Amino acid sequence: MKKLFTLFVVFTLASLSTFAQLNVKFEGELRTRLEIDDLDFNANTGMHNYINNRARLSAIISNNDDLEFVVRIMDARVFGSEASLQSNSANLDLNEGYLKIKKNSWEFILGRQQAKYNNNRLMGFSDWGNVPITYDGATVKYYGKGFWLSAFAFRITDKQLTGDSLDQNLFGIFSEFKFMENFKFNPYVMFDRKVPVENLARLTLGFNATGYFGQLIHDIDFAYQTGNITSGKNLDIAAVMAAINLEFDFKMASKATLGAGFAYYSGDKDAADNKYEVFDNTYATKHAYFGDMDYFKAVPASTYNLGITDMYAYYKMALAPWLAAKVTGHLFNSVTAYKLVSGTESNAFGTEIDLGFMAKYNEYLNFNFGAATFLPGDIFKEKKGQDNSYWFYAGFHLNFK
Repeated sequence: MKKLFTLFVVFTLASLSTFAQLNVKFEGELRTRLEIDDLDFNANTGMHNYINNRARLSAIISNNDDLEFVVRIMDARVFGSEASLQSNSANLDLNEGYLKIKKNSWEFILGRQQAKYNNNRLMGFSDWGNVPITYDGATVKYYGKGFWLSAFAFRITDKQLTGDSLDQNLFGIFSEFKFMENFKFNPYVMFDRKVPVENLARLTLGFNATGYFGQLIHDIDFAYQTGNITSGKNLDIAAVMAAINLEFDFKMASKATLGAGFAYYSGDKDAADNKYEVFDNTYATKHAYFGDMDYFKAVPASTYNLGITDMYAYYKMALAPWLAAKVTGHLFNSVTAYKLVSGTESNAFGTEIDLGFMAKYNEYLNFNFGAATFLPGDIFKEKKGQDNSYWFYAGFHLNFK
């Protein structure tokens, strides 16, 4: 990876002199975050603290017209994780590296890239984590009057085996149609396929609809998954996701906003039948939806294939021109009832309360800090532990763009 960094520096410096007619822009990011947690639902184990750090350096080289080359290198680490003070884990990696070609209403992106569509509920780059999601492949976009279409083909896994065995590809078409100033309709289709196809062939059909009526803002999602998957045996997929978020903007100087919503991700009703009814959102940004403490970031595994419902409410406002705050409450339940050791059934995962602050120093630098607690319901009490869990964080984000 040291060679990668050297080539990056040499190439970008050489471009300044050799290709003087090109436009060269640099971007830099540094994000450091202290986290203190007691996430194991056991008050006797005490707090655990660690510091996540992410540094990215980008170069964007373009001809100011129809060609753009983007390369981003990244180091993501936990402070102190090296074997010694003089150890080198060679942690530097290519975060993004792609060519963008623009031709009239068309845009082509070829290479390693991030992909974000709609509200990130189905597909995003999950930027809260130290390592954001990136995809290897190609994207083509077409921009029309009042609409756009985007199609992609990504290689998710390549095992380099004969016959492409155990490879996985992801294909999709997303779109946006702006029927009126206050309403957008975004239908999409995704196809997730493994080799051999018996392992996984999942088709996701859905839509996102956003808009506003006066001071009320709405964000609606619906998706249905069909196909087949092998999980011990070959199963037919039949899964549903539905969500709605309503937000009321008080139109005050404090930017006060009150929001509430409900999300439903189906679960498996009968593990013995030939149906797989668990909705899979592998490529989504879970942190934005399932609570700051990330207990459900690996759906469906995090929900024990039971599915999940999330009833939540939040309030956010500016406490000062430079300071914003948000408090959120989540009530998590399973879709399919879980049979407890006592013989009774329960749907209660638990309740989470999140509090976050963002202090803006200037357009490049902000500071973030917050806290959260999770009160376990019957399912988590039996699966994880009886005590409440806690999480705190504080950090800064420097981003030169």
